[in-house]
Amino acid sequence: MKRKILGMMGKMEVLVREAGDVAVIELAGEIDIYNCSEVKKLIDAYIARRIIKIIVDMGKVTYIDSSTIGVLLSELKRLEDQKGALKLLNLTGAPRNVFEMARLEGVFKVYDDEKKAIESFSGTA
Repeated sequence: MKRKILGMMGKMEVLVREAGDVAVIELAGEIDIYNCSEVKKLIDAYIARRIIKIIVDMGKVTYIDSSTIGVLLSELKRLEDQKGALKLLNLTGAPRNVFEMARLEGVFKVYDDEKKAIESFSGTA
């Protein structure tokens, strides 16, 4: 599924797919208070389907704000409460700077390689 969602800063694109029992959510563009709720709804839909291993690929994200961080933190907590996990992939540039300023480097598991991120759910990476 691929969708384009408008926000105040611009548009966000979402592409989702599944790799076995892991959901991979690829985000692109600008994620802000006006469209980050769509990311929450998407993750909530996976949780409702009992898919609790989620990777969010941020490689094409050019902007995030504090509301985006709030959504990711709340979804991380929800998934951990259900013995799942939310891991980030390709966190670079301005989004990485926001995570560093918020001192969240140790809160999320961050990967540069999708295969390793997927394998990490089974404890092999």
